[in-house]
Amino acid sequence: MIRLSWLISLAITFFGFLIVNQLFETEVSGTTGNLGFICIIFLFPFILLSLFTTFRYFLTVVRIGKNRGKWLVIYGGLLLTAFFLYLFMDMKNSIGASLFEISEETGQLYFDVYTFGLIHSISGVLGALYGSFNPKTQEIDERPSK
Repeated sequence: MIRLSWLISLAITFFGFLIVNQLFETEVSGTTGNLGFICIIFLFPFILLSLFTTFRYFLTVVRIGKNRGKWLVIYGGLLLTAFFLYLFMDMKNSIGASLFEISEETGQLYFDVYTFGLIHSISGVLGALYGSFNPKTQEIDERPSK
């Protein structure tokens, strides 16, 4: 059940990222603002939920998995994070925008597929690391023995 909730929240957030990215490119006549900024307000709770669900999913996967599989998930997640970070920085350099100012160009940068992958891979790696270094403790059966 946790996998299904993770996939649903991932899909909602992914399509939200794509919509916000397209709305940053759209210019509406007669308005002074940008539609992308308005949609960020509606997307923000779904982003937080999706990041929490990703963290919880990988935490659960690592806790119930075998020792060899735990480290495979962690190393794979770190490689995926490095890959998305490289793509994000390459896109930032090609746009030539600063990371600390928000404009139409940086709006497209922050709500891109690479950014989506980067933040979710970081969340997954953090969940996997937390699950491997803080394994779930065994619950003690407190029923009286006969």
